[in-house]
Amino acid sequence: MSLSQVLQKRIIFHQYKNWYVLDDEFYWDIKTLYNTIFKYLDSNFNIPVIFCSIRQANKIICDLGDEEDEYLRFASGIYWRELKIIFIFRFSEYIPLIETLFHEFRHVMQDFNPDFRHHFECDKKLPYLERTTEIDAFQFAKEKTNEYLASESYKKVDL
Repeated sequence: MSLSQVLQKRIIFHQYKNWYVLDDEFYWDIKTLYNTIFKYLDSNFNIPVIFCSIRQANKIICDLGDEEDEYLRFASGIYWRELKIIFIFRFSEYIPLIETLFHEFRHVMQDFNPDFRHHFECDKKLPYLERTTEIDAFQFAKEKTNEYLASESYKKVDL
């Protein structure tokens, strides 16, 4: 089953391009969020982003033919490499949401970089915070979030 077929079986509260909101408690303007993220990434990635609960993400993952994962309960978001989808689970606070999106898009960038991609497999057995991919993604997300917070764009957001 394709992602569009899987999403047809669900209520989509908001959609902008290939970003989908499946949770009625998502209060942000999806178009503004999309444009903000890609403005600071200085590039555009055609990766679907789904804002939903962990339970919904696991069902989508299963419907797409992959195995659900229990460790998701600790995550704010995840880039599911095998499916090329970003899932975001925590979105009640704007700045942590921005930072999570930068973090997950950094994983997309790492995955597209052949020199970096091998770290996903090599570091799999290391503790989460010791993985090269995570160290890099946290640093990148912090830098991009700080860049955003120092900008005029942030001052215009109605939090």
